[in-house]
Amino acid sequence: MLALPPNQRRTLLSQLNEREAAALLYDWSLWSRPEQLAPVGDWRIWLILAGRGFGKTRAITQWAIQRAHSQPGSRGALVAPTEAAVRDVLVEGESGILNIAPPSARPHYYPSLGKLVWTNGSSAYLFSAEQPDRLRGPQQHWAICDEIAAWRDESAFDMLLMGLRLGDDPRLA
Repeated sequence: MLALPPNQRRTLLSQLNEREAAALLYDWSLWSRPEQLAPVGDWRIWLILAGRGFGKTRAITQWAIQRAHSQPGSRGALVAPTEAAVRDVLVEGESGILNIAPPSARPHYYPSLGKLVWTNGSSAYLFSAEQPDRLRGPQQHWAICDEIAAWRDESAFDMLLMGLRLGDDPRLA
């Protein structure tokens, strides 16, 4: 649709009802670049190695939302270099889950518990790479890692991987 001439695009958009227009606004596959979408096929870890402004955080938070919705009752982990980064970037930031999830499917945020909960029973727990021992024990179906090159303790990644063992297809972005 974006490749249509402006007048045809306006005509098409004017025919959408409010619900259809809102759905279009939140359709990441429409707005993303192909390299911002998770690879197709069998993989366990998706590493986005790119420069500033690529949209790495947006890509992984969109992927986390998709995982939470496509796997009802699943458990995920959101990990960043610091507690503040998890909260300020992955949860509340411009590309954070609370700002990019469709209003009808936005998770409830429990800051004191360090947790997001979706209406379908999926949840995501917030972790700081500064405290790798907090990753010891919890198990997940999926996880996202932000700014992994800035993690001061590489054992945080090891602990996360050991807990990534739920379901038939545990994945990390």
